[in-house]
Amino acid sequence: MENKTILITGTSSGMGEATAVLLAQSGYKVFAGVRSPAAMDKLNKLNIGNLYPIILDVTKVDDINHAFDLVKDTVGEIGLLAVINNAGNNYSVSTEFFDEEKARLLLDTHFWGMANLTKKFLPLLRKYGSKYPNQARIINVGSVGSISAFPFIQFYNAAKFAILGFTESLRLELAPFGVKAIVIVPGSVKTSIWKRTDDAVQESISKLTTEGKELYQYNIKQASKLSASMEKSGINPDNAAKVFKKALEDSNPPLKYFIGKDAKAVNFMVKYLPDSLRQSIVGMQLNFKSYTNR
Repeated sequence: MENKTILITGTSSGMGEATAVLLAQSGYKVFAGVRSPAAMDKLNKLNIGNLYPIILDVTKVDDINHAFDLVKDTVGEIGLLAVINNAGNNYSVSTEFFDEEKARLLLDTHFWGMANLTKKFLPLLRKYGSKYPNQARIINVGSVGSISAFPFIQFYNAAKFAILGFTESLRLELAPFGVKAIVIVPGSVKTSIWKRTDDAVQESISKLTTEGKELYQYNIKQASKLSASMEKSGINPDNAAKVFKKALEDSNPPLKYFIGKDAKAVNFMVKYLPDSLRQSIVGMQLNFKSYTNR
């Protein structure tokens, strides 16, 4: 393949950073999107050839346009090999007390940012796909939360379910152009998003009314505790990055790539267990306080 250039969003830490580094070290030219100059400096200090950090907040049209101009000038008539949509954030809250602005920011980051970035870069991906059929890739980062929901992260789940549906539709739409659309479905990965989630949980609890705390505080903490225990056994970001590389290089990639035994286990349960049984299993792990018959 000629001019193997990739754009990745959300590379300031975790899977995004590990994937950007691995691919750059493997000979790909990687434009690594971050939201802050501090994150750019962090990546630049790694002194990795082929790794080019750029400011790219996917919720900002100007950032997307600027990234497009940079990449277009680099790839020329060959086109762009791949876009990896990894940017994300989290927001944990009881539905009865959610803040619409924060919920919209999450959806703008995970879903609309991904959709707008994909739309902008599709002409460059089609160019590459026309020259190297079925090599061009759009790799969107879903989650185990794309196939099975978890309490108090309903907007994250909504975004991740939407990413899976969007990508499957896109896969069919772009097949005639030699572009493959793929979803990465990670389970627990040792990444800073879990720390940010814990911070979001504490902030949400602090903003609950007295009634809200009485109703939801215990169960929110139970859900957070289960998430934390899952994170401790999560896969290392460097190992997760190898799955991204495989998705990029497989000659006939499937729609979904699962990361971690927990993601594969949840997929098995979704496919083969009745929803009621699957939710009962999760419910037992959560051990929520009941507020009925009080």
